[in-house]
Amino acid sequence: MTIPKLLSILVVLLSASLADAAPKIYGNSRYQFSNQGTMVTFGCGGINNPSKENSTGTIQVRLWATDTAYRGGSISGKVLGEYKLNGLKPGSYYSPVSKTIRAALPSKKKHYFVTLTVSEYRNGGYAITDYRTFDKQALIGPVDLFSLTGPWSFRYSTEGGTLDISVAKISHTRTGNTGTLKLAVWATDTPYKGGGIEGYQLGAVTKTALKPGYSYSAVKNTATFKKPPSGSYYITLVLSEYNGSEYRIVDHLNANNKQSF
Repeated sequence: MTIPKLLSILVVLLSASLADAAPKIYGNSRYQFSNQGTMVTFGCGGINNPSKENSTGTIQVRLWATDTAYRGGSISGKVLGEYKLNGLKPGSYYSPVSKTIRAALPSKKKHYFVTLTVSEYRNGGYAITDYRTFDKQALIGPVDLFSLTGPWSFRYSTEGGTLDISVAKISHTRTGNTGTLKLAVWATDTPYKGGGIEGYQLGAVTKTALKPGYSYSAVKNTATFKKPPSGSYYITLVLSEYNGSEYRIVDHLNANNKQSF
């Protein structure tokens, strides 16, 4: 009767020893998007190997966006970013753990649960050994390629035939050069909400294409003014990009009040 008990104890001790050789998260976990949502920084206070005898395999750190809160087991969702660390020797650790990489964003913009996972390479694949699911959901989705940032204004002169246009900033997130840009002021019968626009273009100016990482700030331009038919209109500042054959609207800002002509 003594031998089976000893065997049982040995099996338990062996299992515990093997289980200890798995990367574990400690400290605060965190993530943050930057550069208009195109980059993400994520990590934790540290990752350690609690085993006193066994080394870990290569470590994979991933940040996930999921529809439901992850609570362990298999995980299904979008990997926002990942990086790898060399395996840890017994009792060793990484501290702190953090890296900034380009974010791989989901195709649909909505609120997601966010989880940081740590996995170890074993038996031909990576297996999750620890995780942290953040309490608050985050609005994540495709990043707009262009952005008009207000405030903006326009002033026209019927006598002078000019239209002054100003806007705080024109920026973009393209990895290459943009096409030629066009900034125009439109008068429409109904509020513009995107897509094709119908109405009267009061004036427009073209601006040189932007290189990656560049933007226009404190924009002030003067265009030729074309008066619309008498009436009261909704006013919109429209930004378009030339794609090689035509200008396509990429962003817009609506004025707060209607304008009478």
